[in-house]
Amino acid sequence: MPPARLAQPIIQGDRETIQHWLMHYWQKLALPEHELSLLAITQDRKEFTRWTGKRLHPLILGCYCYLPAPSQPAARARPEEVSLLHRHLIFVEPNMQPKSIEVTVAHELIHLADRVRGTPRRHSHHGYDSIAADEAAVTGYSLEELRLLLQEESAMRERQRRALRPIRYLYECPNCGKKYPRTRRYSQAVSCSSCDKRYNPRFRLMLSPATDGEQSGVESSH
Repeated sequence: MPPARLAQPIIQGDRETIQHWLMHYWQKLALPEHELSLLAITQDRKEFTRWTGKRLHPLILGCYCYLPAPSQPAARARPEEVSLLHRHLIFVEPNMQPKSIEVTVAHELIHLADRVRGTPRRHSHHGYDSIAADEAAVTGYSLEELRLLLQEESAMRERQRRALRPIRYLYECPNCGKKYPRTRRYSQAVSCSSCDKRYNPRFRLMLSPATDGEQSGVESSH
């Protein structure tokens, strides 16, 4: 359930900063003014989940969600919550560098612009696709700058995540030696996906103590 519609865009979070970049890139992208009242932005993950029903991955720095106009009002919705128009809903991670917040607002507005123009795009590779090229063009930052910024913010989020959920277990393939760091034990036997795409007991992962130097991302396994 999105928030009740107001005459102006709804901004929950650092209103001054978000408002500044919102209006700056709204104008640069030549977005129609009447869509502003259909926009709501939050920097609270739980609030975005309430609005959209989408639970965000911890590493996501921003997200755009388009809610189409409902075919009929929800049976239990209050009158002030019922809207016969579509809505644009955006999440922006608050704990980022100022430049990252700027770029994230621009990035999500590019998705919004695509939707308004009837040409929505999905990412083929963050930082290397046509959306990244548009982001560089509208912000004035180079693709290399944007990729480095994304890497820095992603690494920071991963460190924060690991501080809360540290790697406690390390599994290793007896055949190729590939390692699989885990925060929890596997609940059942698994095998190395690099050696065989299906479960194969010959490549069953073996548990060994995790070491500080091997706390990288978890690889896929079966």
